[in-house]
Amino acid sequence: MKRIASLIFCLLILNLQIKADGILPRGTSVPIRIISALNSGNKQNAQAIVEYDIKDKNNKILIRKGTPVDIQVKMKKAKGLGREGYIHLQCLTTQAIDNQTIMLQGEWEEYGESRDGLALGLGIGFGLSVLPIVGFAFLAIKGKQAIIEPNTRLPLVFTTEDYIIRNTK
Repeated sequence: MKRIASLIFCLLILNLQIKADGILPRGTSVPIRIISALNSGNKQNAQAIVEYDIKDKNNKILIRKGTPVDIQVKMKKAKGLGREGYIHLQCLTTQAIDNQTIMLQGEWEEYGESRDGLALGLGIGFGLSVLPIVGFAFLAIKGKQAIIEPNTRLPLVFTTEDYIIRNTK
């Protein structure tokens, strides 16, 4: 009788522990907000946060609003011949309320304005006709830098795995 009672007691404790944990399924949308301005002409790190609380189906918070997000930034400056600058952001990780690292999948690209038609048109046009020596200097016209304004929202960011989040409230 004692064995059965202890077995039932253990199962009840295990069941309560499982119910206290929150489940964050793979593919859960995690909206991210970029809080710092980015310009492809300046090398800088992006600062981003989770836009609002991520909750499970029982309305328990799994990831808090304002949690920092690690982002990998690749930038390329605008160059001559009218080539535009670009910024490529890739969301990597964030933290759950139990300090578990949550892997994310989501990317964002922003391009500046291309001015290759202007640079080539003026450079070759003036270089071959009106101003044979000085005209080729127009080939040095740069495209515009890519800019990401602060408070830009990255809507398509998802979790890459299933997670069990402990100590949910």
